[in-house]
Parts: sequence; C-alpha cells; structure tokens
Amino acid sequence: MAFNGELWNQIPLEVIEQILSFLPMPDLCRYCTTCKTWNGLINNPAFIVLHVRNRNKHSPFIAIHSITTSIQNRCRVYIDGSQVLCFLDISSKKWYSMKPRDALQTSFLFDPQSFEIVAMDGGLVLVKVSERAPKLCHHGSGCRQLYVWNPIKDTKIKLPCVPNHSHDHSSSLINFVVDDIGETFKVFIMKRYLDSRYEEVVVGIYDSVMKEWKASSKLEMNNVKTCFITQSIVFQNLLYIYCEVTNLNPGLHADYELWRYNDVADIWERLNFVEGCFVEGDFLINYGVIEQFIVSGESLFVTYWRVFRNIFEVHEIDIQNRATKVLLTWTTTQIIKNFDIDVNVRFGTHSNIYVIGFNKSLMLMSNSSRNIVIFDVETKKTNFEWPQLPLRKLRVENESYSLMGKQMDFLLPGTLK
Repeated sequence: MAFNGELWNQIPLEVIEQILSFLPMPDLCRYCTTCKTWNGLINNPAFIVLHVRNRNKHSPFIAIHSITTSIQNRCRVYIDGSQVLCFLDISSKKWYSMKPRDALQTSFLFDPQSFEIVAMDGGLVLVKVSERAPKLCHHGSGCRQLYVWNPIKDTKIKLPCVPNHSHDHSSSLINFVVDDIGETFKVFIMKRYLDSRYEEVVVGIYDSVMKEWKASSKLEMNNVKTCFITQSIVFQNLLYIYCEVTNLNPGLHADYELWRYNDVADIWERLNFVEGCFVEGDFLINYGVIEQFIVSGESLFVTYWRVFRNIFEVHEIDIQNRATKVLLTWTTTQIIKNFDIDVNVRFGTHSNIYVIGFNKSLMLMSNSSRNIVIFDVETKKTNFEWPQLPLRKLRVENESYSLMGKQMDFLLPGTLK
C-alpha cells in the first residue's frame, strides 16, 4: 500500500501521540526532526509521562562504549582514539550506533579527542576531560573536568572541581548512578591507593540535588598501613569497594576485603565473609584476579580469573549471608569455542571477557571477537543467538576493544536538569 500523506495528516494528534509513545528512544529522536508539531509533542512533559508508562511494555536498551586498544609492554594503550557508542534494543535484538566524539564536538567547546567516557547510567554519560584545563577551575595547574552528558538531547552539565582530592582522575575509580524517576544523579570518585597514616578523604560524592561535592569519613582499618582499591560498584544505593590491604606488622602478606559505604549516613562497614569464599581465603590459595563487579536484577556478581588454572568464573555474592557461589565456569578451550577466538589469544593477564547485567541475565562479550553470549542466572542456560557488536574488524593481532556498558532506560529530551 502506497503512503498517503493526506490521509496521514488527517489522523488526530492524540492518536499519533499514543503511537509515538511506544517507540524506542532512537526512533523518537529521529522523529523529533520530522516537523515542528512532532518535535513539540515529543518534548511535551505530558508525553514524557505517557512514554515512561508505555515503555515498561518493552525492554530497555543496553549501551556499550568501545575504544580500540592494544597491549604494549604489558600495558593497555589507545591506538587511534577511535570510539563507538552502541545501543542494543533487547526486545528486537537490533543495534544502533553513533560516534560519541562527533556528538561531543557539538556539545563541548574543546577538541573532542580530549574527552573520555568513564561511566554510564540511566541514559546519561559521565565524561572526563583527558587534558588539564586551568582556565576552567580555581586550581593553578588545572583539573581534569567531569561532565554529565545527555547523548539524546546532546546537552551537558559541568561538575565543579573535586575538593580535597587528586587533580588527576586517571588513577581514580569513578562510579555514577542515576535516579531516572527523580531525575537526579550521584558521582563517587575515590583514589585507588590510600595510606591510612596520611589520607583523610577516601570518597568524594557529588549530589545533583545539592549541586556540590561532599567528602566521606575516613575508612578506619585496624593495623593497616596501605589500601589499594581494585574494584567498586554502587549496589542498592550503597557503594561497595574491593581492596587489598597491607598490615603495619612487617612480614605479613596482604589481605583482601570487601567494604560498603552508606553516603547518606556516612558509615563504613566491612563485610566479613564465611571461610572458604574467594573474597578471603580462596583468593590467596589459588591466585586469581577479580575483574569486574556486575549488578543484574537484585543480585551482585563478580567475574574472577583463576590465572594458574586458566579458568574464567562468574560468582554471585550473597551479601545477606556473607557467602558466594560459582554460577559459571569456563575453561580457556570453552572461551575460544564460545566466542570464536583465535587459539593464540592470551587470557587472564588482561580483561578479555566483559559482562553486563540486564533483567535476570548476564551478557558476556569478547573484546577481541565482538561475539556475545547470554547467560540466564535463574535457569543457568546459555544463549549464543545474539548479534555481534557492530564494531570494525580488528586489523592487528594484538588489538582489542576496551569495553564499558550498562543497561539503560534512556531519558527523553528535556529530562536532564
């Protein structure tokens, strides 16, 4: 049937509004440019409420940020600065993609090559200026500025300088959490290396409601000399950190501890796990590498490489009972087969499998082959029928993709305040 423009123009605006309210976010952004009437309708607060109600009837998106990297002298380096931001519609298994640096060029007054995406949540992106900008802050040497960017509306919010904290965020851990209902967000930034004898500030917290930074209380560890934070995540509104601590007594080896922080009450708590869990004993006996924390549904997970045994595992962390259990175990042979990876690829030294939680499943991706595997944490079933990440084929043998991703409920244009 041929398209009849006159017939389409006769459709009541209320009917068009209902139809548009069920569309995915990328389509809505495209339809904003159709005409002034549709642009005004989609940006109307009443339509935003309607879309939020109807979007629950279809799955959200998964956003994945990728940078091409290479391993040189055992260190990961950026090759050409190429970046891609991909969006996967979970229900239709359809990919959308954009080059974030092209979009940043219109939002920011700087060379887009100087920006780096460091975190994502709730349809917003946390961006860091990778070059010092002394004219933009009160520090003489300049800070590496942080911005919150809405890629849908292409707008940004500049965060104030982090007080009482390192000017160089390159060695810091940064967490970002968005409340898309209240249209608020928080940023947590912490130094990886702490000396208990000198360090007073552990975490800097930015609250978009208060529009200012506050500092956490000191993390008090008995008889601890230094602490190195390896991983962190915000889970159920609390900040969890996994760290390696060294005792003041000479000759003692390092211990590995899991802590959580309540920023509202400003309280630190060490989580003492039962004997035999990887967080304490098993970690040291078998020598493994904690790679990544993941949240899926109401559960917390962690990926774990047993380096000497060439085994990749996914553990579920039972916070309430202070216990862990292994949900998934893959040998190197299984990884090569599951992700269609060359047999010469080395595992365990650097992160090669990236994991994203969504609904009650885990999405596992290879940073070399771009293949995707879905693991259902309830049924323990594995699904290989998912489309490959829409990234270019790697040109050099030691190239890979540095991946970062999140399940996202995209904010409509106008929702970033």
